[in-house]
Amino acid sequence: MFSGILNILSGLRQPVLHLTHVKPLVELGSSLRIFGDGAQVVLGALLVLIGFGLLWRLAVAWSFAMLMLTITIAANLILQKWQTSLYLPVLLLGALVVLQRHFTRQVPLANFLYSLISIFVVLAYGTFGSFVLGKSFHPEVQDLVTAFYFTIVTLATVGYGDIVPVTAETRLFVTSVIIIGLGIFATILASVIGPAISLELKRIFSPAEDKVEPKDHIILAGEGPIARNTARELAARKIPFVQIISPGSEPFLPGQQVVKGNPSEEAVLLAAGAKTARMVIAAREDDGENAFISLIAKDLNPQVRVLALASNAGAISRLKLAQADLVFAPSAVGGRLLVNLVEGDNISPEFQDLLVGHPQKR
Repeated sequence: MFSGILNILSGLRQPVLHLTHVKPLVELGSSLRIFGDGAQVVLGALLVLIGFGLLWRLAVAWSFAMLMLTITIAANLILQKWQTSLYLPVLLLGALVVLQRHFTRQVPLANFLYSLISIFVVLAYGTFGSFVLGKSFHPEVQDLVTAFYFTIVTLATVGYGDIVPVTAETRLFVTSVIIIGLGIFATILASVIGPAISLELKRIFSPAEDKVEPKDHIILAGEGPIARNTARELAARKIPFVQIISPGSEPFLPGQQVVKGNPSEEAVLLAAGAKTARMVIAAREDDGENAFISLIAKDLNPQVRVLALASNAGAISRLKLAQADLVFAPSAVGGRLLVNLVEGDNISPEFQDLLVGHPQKR
């Protein structure tokens, strides 16, 4: 985000002297200048947007961050800049690869927004860049309509040959348009359309595992200790439920109905029967993920009730804003019960089977 702000300020010709002591970020920003000063504002805005997405741990933001860092590294290698502007992006790229498992949130609206903005960015970059460098083409590009036409033809790799770059600077610009454009479209396919295709192929080749068509059931999203105990209790009381677990996990109850995937994804909740369920239990260990599950479940089925688990009492009000009908903080309840036992208070009869010994009054 900081690097994006530096690019915006530099592109607008604003002084950034008060930031020049942060040399690595300044050089990271300047390394993007090979795409043209006029594009710095657009690229900077895209970097800031990607930064916000990384704060929310969105998978699509991770994909676009990988793309932008790869382009930056390639640009520095082409120009043989063996300095911080090369080393810092390499370090960030490696960190994103190592920490990929933390960027798993799939929000359909965010995916659509990133895809739409990215397409707009590459079209704006190509159009205005072609217009600014118009005299370096043969024939000259003298209006925005022609510049937009050239950008579309270039991105489509049609190659009519009616407009040709004639200078080294313009050829470098056209090369950057192709690299950025194809990279963005490939990222959109991989991060937005890819998961849906993967899930559909999985249904086709593993129908026995993922084909679930229950009604009036419970959806249990989570696989931590609380989710496991909840699953056992639901099974003991013969309450029909479907549990959503991670792709690498295995069901721990025999005959248990499961759907493997990220419960924050709309397709996964649909596969678990969100439109016919009577309740969704968002029992992930992260409050933010539980909030996303609640919002998506309510969007798919406004009539379904959502029970969201909070990691502490302070998160209850925030989860309530995510349209959860019930919010429960089991760790806070457990803490109160423990203090009651310390003080010698008896617990409710239905919990006596979980207690060995007798509390004593102080």
